[in-house]
Amino acid sequence: MRRVLDATRVLLDEYTALTKGDKLQVASALEKVRQAEEDVVTLRSALIRELSQVGTLLVNREDVLRGAFSVEDIFGHINGVAFKMSQLSRSSAKNKKYKEAITELLGLLIDGISKLNESVRALSINPDQAFQMAAQVQQIESSIDNKYREAVAMTMKTATNVKELIIVKEVLESIENTADAMLDAADASTILALGL
Repeated sequence: MRRVLDATRVLLDEYTALTKGDKLQVASALEKVRQAEEDVVTLRSALIRELSQVGTLLVNREDVLRGAFSVEDIFGHINGVAFKMSQLSRSSAKNKKYKEAITELLGLLIDGISKLNESVRALSINPDQAFQMAAQVQQIESSIDNKYREAVAMTMKTATNVKELIIVKEVLESIENTADAMLDAADASTILALGL
């Protein structure tokens, strides 16, 4: 989960690099996201091996796997956000309205992933805290939904050409899809907490 949080933070760095026109920094951010995804796949494989060795001693091992898969699923969406943002032109990235909307959504996403990280960490220490953090993730996801709708409406009104409309809308939609995957992982965390 920590690697997911790290990769989510890189998205904001990538957007900042886009506004500055720093192509090397954008490429570096894409590589960091790719490397973090590889790390998560490796960790998931190790978890599967460990769970298979434990055998039937762990009653809720399917819930553990479901949680691991839902955390890994977030990465597909993070990769999508990173790639789609890299396709933004510098002028679109610097547009004040787009910049405000995208940075606000990315900030909320980082907050939500951070709470999800706390929820997952709390599973082994304090399952009640895991419930609380998962509830906060749900609130943040709801805020992202609202901001996403506002941002799409604003984009439809202010886009100067079709290409700009499509790519900005794709970036916004990718962030919203990542938030949905984050909520799914929070639900999996709640199920795990119930079994503890």
